[in-house]
This record gives sequence, C-alpha cells and structure tokens, in this order.
Amino acid sequence: MNTDNNSRSKRGRPISLNPSETIGLERPQAGKKIELIVKNGVIRIAAKEFNNAEDITLAFTCKTDVFKFQYPKNLELSIEAITDTTYTVESISKTEPDTSDAIMDWIIQLHIVRHETNLENRLIKFFRLLITRLGKRTSEGLLLEHTLSHARIAEIVGSTRSTVSRTISTLRKTRQIYIDELRGQIVLPVN
Repeated sequence: MNTDNNSRSKRGRPISLNPSETIGLERPQAGKKIELIVKNGVIRIAAKEFNNAEDITLAFTCKTDVFKFQYPKNLELSIEAITDTTYTVESISKTEPDTSDAIMDWIIQLHIVRHETNLENRLIKFFRLLITRLGKRTSEGLLLEHTLSHARIAEIVGSTRSTVSRTISTLRKTRQIYIDELRGQIVLPVN
C-alpha cells in the first residue's frame, strides 16, 4: 500500500493498492457519510461482524463511480483491490440533499442474483451485473477486464467453489461466456 505523503490533509489522500491487497475502512465521525472515489482500478467492498473472521462482499466500485454510502452499524468494512487501484476516501455531511447509498444499491442487486434458483442463470446474472457496472461493450460482446477467484464468486452467489468451477466450465463449453485466462478477461456474447 502506498499513500501520497504530499497530501495536505489526512482525509482524501490518494491510497494505492496492489491486486488482492486489503485495507480496513475507518468509520467516519458521527453525522458523516463516506465518499469513495476510485482514480483507477476496481475495488471490492466487504464487511464482517466484529468478531467474525469471514467477510462478505457488499459492493464493487471502479473509476466511473462516485461511491457515497453510510457506514453500516455493527460491521467492519474493508477494501480489497481487484486490480492495481488508486482511490481516495472523504467524510461528507449527511445533510447534503443526495440520499443515495451505493452499498445498498449493490446489496439489492446481489440479493436478486443470489435468489435465482438455477446456478447457471445465477452466474450469468452475476457476470452481467459486474460487466454492466464495471465493464464495457465491445464488438465481441460485454467485456469485464478482470476476473474473480471461483471461491469469491461462490461466496457472492451462494454456492461452493467446486460447483461454481464446474458450472463455469459448462457455461464456457456451451459458449454462454468466454474467459481469456491469460488476460484475466470475461466476455458475455450479446444475443
């Protein structure tokens, strides 16, 4: 982790993380929300209960998002870099008229994905959500320029790593998804 020591204030200084590096996210002062601005890269925001070692994925954010949210009560938040990432964190007043909560938006979308009964459909919905929010459209289809581990995908969609691995293999064989493992990219063909 690198921080820019030339910053004038503690809040808002650029923080750089390497892929898979994780850092705790400090709780803001009372009456404040958090604004996370990603300068480059993709971040996973996770939470865990105070004495629990396991974390759960709450949201993802990338350089196209201005990510404002209220720090959840009784949880510890952390940030994991999915790619090389630089971001800043600011405390902002809750009295501003913007009532959006980016973490809640993601939680609702991930909840919808997790309640799909068929795992193949659940994975396609999950990849489509990631690509829609964090990826881009190309001539080959919808492109996500980074991948997650099968264990992380399993945690998010409510399955096991081995079942997710088998199902992804089936989706690849039936050409519902394309994965370039050398580049770490996923493509969903556009129907």
